[in-house]
Amino acid sequence: MLINTIALWKIPITPLTRAGTGKTYASAFAMRELGYKRVLFLVHRGQLARQTKKSYQKIFGKNVSMGLVGAGYNEYEADYVFATVQTLNRDEHLYNYRKDEFDCIILDEAHHSSAETYKKVMNYFTPQLFLGMTATPDKRDDDVEERNIYEIFNYQIAYEIRLKQAMEEDILCPFHYFGISDVSVVDEKQLKSKKMTDRDFTMLTGDERVRHIIEQAEYYGYSGDRVKGLIFCSRIDESEELSRKFNALGYRTISLNGSASEQERADAFERLAMDENDATEKLQPLDYIFSVEILNEGVDIVEVNQVIMLRPTESPIVFIQQLGRGLRKAEGKEYVVILDFIGNYNNNFMIPVALSGDRSYNPDIIRKYVISGNTTIPGASTVHFDEIAKDKIFSSIDKIKGMKSIIKSSYKNLKNRLGRVPYLVDFYDNGEVDPLVIIREYKTYQSFLESEEKEAYIGRLQEDELLVLEYLSKTVLSGVRPYELVILKKLIIQDMINLDDICTEMNVRYGVTLNMESIKNAVDVLKGHFVSKEEELKKNSHIDIIDDVKINSLRRCAEFSKRLFNREFRRQVNDIIEVGLRRSVK
Repeated sequence: MLINTIALWKIPITPLTRAGTGKTYASAFAMRELGYKRVLFLVHRGQLARQTKKSYQKIFGKNVSMGLVGAGYNEYEADYVFATVQTLNRDEHLYNYRKDEFDCIILDEAHHSSAETYKKVMNYFTPQLFLGMTATPDKRDDDVEERNIYEIFNYQIAYEIRLKQAMEEDILCPFHYFGISDVSVVDEKQLKSKKMTDRDFTMLTGDERVRHIIEQAEYYGYSGDRVKGLIFCSRIDESEELSRKFNALGYRTISLNGSASEQERADAFERLAMDENDATEKLQPLDYIFSVEILNEGVDIVEVNQVIMLRPTESPIVFIQQLGRGLRKAEGKEYVVILDFIGNYNNNFMIPVALSGDRSYNPDIIRKYVISGNTTIPGASTVHFDEIAKDKIFSSIDKIKGMKSIIKSSYKNLKNRLGRVPYLVDFYDNGEVDPLVIIREYKTYQSFLESEEKEAYIGRLQEDELLVLEYLSKTVLSGVRPYELVILKKLIIQDMINLDDICTEMNVRYGVTLNMESIKNAVDVLKGHFVSKEEELKKNSHIDIIDDVKINSLRRCAEFSKRLFNREFRRQVNDIIEVGLRRSVK
C-alpha cells in the first residue's frame, strides 16, 4: 500500500545529538528502525546528495551499500541511492528502475515536490512510503494548480516542531538576537527597483553603513576562535559591493548568488567552515559570505556563529530560514549572534512575529513581545532591540498594512493543511491569525468567506442572520464573559434552559460564581443591548436570540429557532461560541 507522509520542521533543525544532526539523521534513524532494504533519497542539488550520503554512512556504516545518481555519478545498483531530481527525472535514468524498486522514497525540501520534475518521479514510483521533509511546507505558488504540499502527502504529518519547542528541547544552538537601527534610509520600493539610483546605492553601500555594520559585528562578537558569518542582503549588486568594501578593509569575504556553480558553492562553504590551521594554498578561510537568497535552504554549515541581516523582513518564513542558518550546534560553538539591521520598513512588525512564533498578528501581542521578548524564548537565548529599532517596529505595528492580504495568506495555508474550508476556530486552534483580527477587518467571517470563496458562500445567509453574526462577533467572540457563551451554547441545543444548570456549569467548569445580576447582564447582551449609540440599539433590536428571564429559566426566541434551521448560520454561531470559550480559558 502506498503511503505518503510529511515531516515538518518550521525551522531548519539539525542537532538531535551532541554532534549536531537533523532532518537527514532523523530520516536515517527512521529507515533503520523500519528496516527498509532499498531507499531513494531525492534532493535538488548534487552537493546535498553527497552531504546526505555521508550522514547516512555514519548511521549505517557498511551494513548497506550507498551510491549517487547525478552530479556525474550513475550508481544505480546501490541499496540506498542519493539522487538529484534534475538527473533522475530524465528518462535515461528514471527507467533504469522498476516502479516498485524502492521501499521508501525520501524527498528533502519537500515544498519543491509540486514541481514537474518531482511529480514525474513521484508519479512513476510506487514505494511503500513517500517521506517528505521540509521546514517551509507553506511556501508555494498560489496561482499554480496542485501546489498544495499537504495534499500531495495526503495531509499526513509525521512530525512537526517549531522554534520555541526546539529551543525548549535543547535541539538548537542558543542565539542572541540584536535588533539594531540601520543607518540606511533606503525603503522597500527603492530596494526592489531594477535600476537603483546612484544616490540610493551609495546610501546602501556607502562607507558610513559599512563602518556601522563592522562596528556592530565586532562589538557583539561571536562564539569560537574566529568569525564564520553569513550576511543576507537585499540585492545582488549590494552583496557584491559590500563584499568588495569588506575585503578592502582586511576581511576575507565573497558574494555568493544564483550564478555560482555547485563547485563554487561547495568551495565557499568549506572555506567558511574551515579552521585557520587547515588552510591550503588552494583554499583559504572566509570570514563572511554575502548573499541574497541562495543560503535560505539546503545549506548545512554548522560552524556559522554570526548571522547579519541587511534587508527588510517581508516574510516570517524567510526570516526563520535565515536565522536558522546559524542554529546548528557545533563543537566549540556555544551560541550564535544574530544582528538584524532594522530600517524604516513597512513590515518591521513581522520581526517579532517571526521570533515569537505567534502568528495571530494581534497588535497588542506583537507590542508585548518587543517589550519583553526574552521571556518567551526558552533556555539561554536572548532577544534585544535598541530603542530606535523599537520605535521603528512600534511605528510599523501602529500602521500595519496589508492585513487583509495576511489573513488571506493565513487562510490559504490553513485550507491547504486541513484540506477543507477552515472556520474561525481552526485559525485559533492552529495558531494562525487571531479571529478577532479577522473580524476587525471583515465584521463577520461570512463576509470573508464571500470575498475568498465567492459563489460557494455568497447567498448562504440572509440579512438578518448576518446581523446576528456581526453582533455576536463583536460582543462575545473575545470570551471576556464566558457565561454569555455558555448560555448561548445551551440555547442552540434546547429552547429552554434552567438557570441552576448554568450556575452549576460555570462554577464547576470555569470556577465562576454567578448571581442574578450577572445573568440579567448576559440576557441584555444576548438581546442586542450591548451598544453605545442609539442607532446601534435600533439596528440590533431584532437580534431575537433570547426572551426575558422567566422563573428560574431562559427561553430561546422563536425567530432564533427558525434561523438555526439554516445549517451555515448554525455552524457560524457555534464557531463564534467555540472560539470565545477557548479564549476565556487560555
